[in-house]
Amino acid sequence: MAVGMKAARIDTPFSLKIVEVDQPIVGSKEALIKVEACGVCGTDIHIYEGKTGIARYPLIPGHEFSGRVVDVGVEASRYLSIGDRVVVDPTVVCGRCIFCRSGRIHLCLEWSPIGVVRDGAFAEYVKVPAHLAYRIPDTVSFEEAALTEPLSCCIHGWDRLSPKAGFTAAIIGAGPIGLMHIQLARLSGASLIIVSEPMERRRILAEKLGADVVVNPFESDLSEVVNRETSGIGVDIVIEAVGGAKYLEEALKIVGRGGKVLVFGVAPEGDRAYVSP
Repeated sequence: MAVGMKAARIDTPFSLKIVEVDQPIVGSKEALIKVEACGVCGTDIHIYEGKTGIARYPLIPGHEFSGRVVDVGVEASRYLSIGDRVVVDPTVVCGRCIFCRSGRIHLCLEWSPIGVVRDGAFAEYVKVPAHLAYRIPDTVSFEEAALTEPLSCCIHGWDRLSPKAGFTAAIIGAGPIGLMHIQLARLSGASLIIVSEPMERRRILAEKLGADVVVNPFESDLSEVVNRETSGIGVDIVIEAVGGAKYLEEALKIVGRGGKVLVFGVAPEGDRAYVSP
């Protein structure tokens, strides 16, 4: 007889319900995780609104999570043990297609991330491929560990940027992701960090976490501020951490010659930015 559990499920866009569903049964290479903490990502909002283009409904979202292993498949015991405290990489790929076999797993033809295509962690329990679960030390709380996935994405962005010490940066948006980027910019050797954020409490946090100049875009023009702070040459790096065409267009206005723009925010499907040739 199947064991039940509670989950938050999206049956159709704009319809989120708390439902009773069967607890997942693990396969030989899988593990069952009791969810202890799960973040709410901007992608989850897009899924709720039906704006991702990839989500399959009905769906239990949630991909930024940590928990404790409560069951493991026969072949998974080499990776995990019952009771392990873990964080999970939600990116599930096939490992067989031409893109996976050439090391470009982000282009996998059968990409099926947890909480986006397959059921995720807005539930009491979630089933995951065992090799994607990583043990965490007892000194790291479950809430802190749940930030591993978004933080890893930010770090990957900085790996791609490869900044030189003393660079200047502008970060559009000081939500959780933008605040992570501020700290990474400071750790990477930024000499100037300009942040644009409309919410006062986030602007205060941005200053505490390392921003040199904080702009309220409803009161000041970001382009004018960047020109003033950089003597008109623009910044070396711009991170768009909101998601939307107008923010990308703004990023392109303030980046300097030879600069780089990291398009981190996920724009709604169908959004279009206009770029001058």
